[in-house]
Amino acid sequence: MENNNDQINPATTQCVPPPIAPPSKRKDSLGMKILLIAIISAVLMIPSIIISVLISDRERTLDTTVSEISDSWSSRQLISGPIISIPYDSISRSNNGGVVRLLPSRMYFDASLTSQQLHRGIYEAIVYNSDITLKGDFSYEPLQKLGIPLSAYRFDKAYVTVGIGDLRGVEEISPISLGNESYELEGTNNSEVYVAADMGRSYYVDESPASGCMQANVSLPSADSATFVYSVSLKLRGSGSLGVTPVGHRNEIIIKGDSRSPSFKGMFLPSMREVGKDDFTASWILNSTNRNYPQAFVGSRAGEINNSAVVVDLLVPVDRYQKTDRAIKYAIVVILLTFISILLAEVMLRHPINLLQYLLVGLALILFYSLLLSMSEHLSFGISYLLSAVMTIGLITLYLRGVLGSTKVATAICVLLTVIYIFIFVLLSLETYALLTGSIGLFLALAAVMYATLRLRIENR
Repeated sequence: MENNNDQINPATTQCVPPPIAPPSKRKDSLGMKILLIAIISAVLMIPSIIISVLISDRERTLDTTVSEISDSWSSRQLISGPIISIPYDSISRSNNGGVVRLLPSRMYFDASLTSQQLHRGIYEAIVYNSDITLKGDFSYEPLQKLGIPLSAYRFDKAYVTVGIGDLRGVEEISPISLGNESYELEGTNNSEVYVAADMGRSYYVDESPASGCMQANVSLPSADSATFVYSVSLKLRGSGSLGVTPVGHRNEIIIKGDSRSPSFKGMFLPSMREVGKDDFTASWILNSTNRNYPQAFVGSRAGEINNSAVVVDLLVPVDRYQKTDRAIKYAIVVILLTFISILLAEVMLRHPINLLQYLLVGLALILFYSLLLSMSEHLSFGISYLLSAVMTIGLITLYLRGVLGSTKVATAICVLLTVIYIFIFVLLSLETYALLTGSIGLFLALAAVMYATLRLRIENR
């Protein structure tokens, strides 16, 4: 009888499991490539930081140049006054006398500005010439509230001062009329009355040594006079801004000029404003209850007076550096979305792209911001953005067309980059809704990437 133990059963052979396949090198290589692409994206942030530093440096250069131009012409101007200072004699053993400052009962201020632009290289500064009229009246009534007898005042030793931010800008100034008399004003540095008109970026005045004022010794009308009028006019040069302090018990302030983009700042905004295509008119109606200093006081209230100023800012709105700096903050988003699109195209076309080619595409994306910065210093920001985007998108599209050998995929990436740059420009143009719009846009971009990778997974099954 034959031994059948050595025979092979076909059924048994079919049940033997196949050998275990080695791990897919494709998945490992794809994961490693994604990691390396992430590293390249992080490395590309270094040149973006360098460009950001360059933007800050150019902005500081702009501020320095504008300041130098303004100082050569005349600085910001702040008109304050007139204020009458009246010495008084000793009225008791504890009071050996002093000086009382008397502010106007009514003040009417009218200023007409004619601006012009001064250039130094690619930078420009706004300067202006102004015709200013100050008039109103004084009353002795506030003096009676101080508890000092009128007989103690030395009205014949009084002096009147008109504060001016920068005396270099005074081209002409008329004698000041007080009652029936007129007095010649002379430049002086009386820090007891005024504090410097250093409006600064905050548009408020710091308590620092006075820039200057015009002063005249006067002999006031007798105390029997209820009120006496005053008036003075001047031609004044300045730059950047013009401000005035509402020192009157009632103040009517009118400032008009030919600036296209005035900015109204200071403690009070205009009661009325009209900003046209080539000119503006602004007016304020204020009274003493709007301020924190009285109409007559002993000593100095210079800080409070100058901090109550109303200001018209004529600075050129230079937003090219701010917008470029905001744009470069989206650099990492643009790079990642572009790299993801190229990676998806690489997988679908089964056409490997080496890391050097990814790096070159990333550098082209970073170069966009350098182009934008340099062009915006000579052209408008919108045109500069358009030209920089067209150059960048065109370069990347032509390069990927050669790398991938597919016009269809290169065109798709071109459309994607176009949408991205349009979306960023919209964000730069928005202010109030920039964060909301950006968040929604990033959410939609992430959803699109997730959907694309989901379809890719289905096709690879």
